[in-house]
Amino acid sequence: MPAPPIRRALLGAATAALLASLAPTAMAAHKPSASGIHISQRPAAVRIAIVLPAGIDLGAATSDVEATDAAPLDGRAVLKVRAAGLLVRSQDATGAGLTVRLRPRPGGATILVAGPRHTLKFVSYGRPTGRRLVIDMWRNTTAAGARILNDGCLKLTRWATTPGIATARGRELQPLFEHGLVLSLRREGPGRTLIAQTPVTATEGVFRADFSGYRIPGRWNASLPFTLVPAPGTTRTRAMLEAWSSSAKDGSLDCLVQTPVILRPRTT
Repeated sequence: MPAPPIRRALLGAATAALLASLAPTAMAAHKPSASGIHISQRPAAVRIAIVLPAGIDLGAATSDVEATDAAPLDGRAVLKVRAAGLLVRSQDATGAGLTVRLRPRPGGATILVAGPRHTLKFVSYGRPTGRRLVIDMWRNTTAAGARILNDGCLKLTRWATTPGIATARGRELQPLFEHGLVLSLRREGPGRTLIAQTPVTATEGVFRADFSGYRIPGRWNASLPFTLVPAPGTTRTRAMLEAWSSSAKDGSLDCLVQTPVILRPRTT
């Protein structure tokens, strides 16, 4: 038997009210959430901290962070983030000479970093967990405050320069991929900043019984010849001596120790 007109009207009104009350909840579940971008300045790097929406876990097995452009010497770097349920609004932030743009993409977000050419040399982002992503944009600098002798991964124990050659030695505190690192000399821009570099293979250390790391660190040492043309009116050049390793995954920086040095050209 059909419901009376009044009862049908009451049922229709109740249904409409229920749908209206559920609609904001359904929309909120799919609405992009605001994120925070914080930029801080350090002698060796500019740190970018991005706090993603609540409920995101960058350490989950289904999440991933990848630097698709990890060579910022041209003034540009790009990282992509993938995480279940990640939906962000477009947001820009500026600070320490950099512009950071957060953009939504299917299944995640893209982070674009822009700055002056020749002022940045490496990108690193560590091992993300929770909803906070920390990105370091490493400065191309020779400042004394940027000296790093131990980063928990590599250790620089001794270094020296003579005309036309630099030498360095240190420890491999954490096992590197194929125990490989790079020794390089770099000056501040503009123009060509890399003076010289050479690959180095560390001597493997002694592993712990559970292979969770080294019980006795590995060792490395190298000599780096260089050709130098000092600026007119000078006989020496200030540079940064760097020992570093990059990720086999995407080329982002894994480890870095560095110290400013004074270089003199080889006399003929």
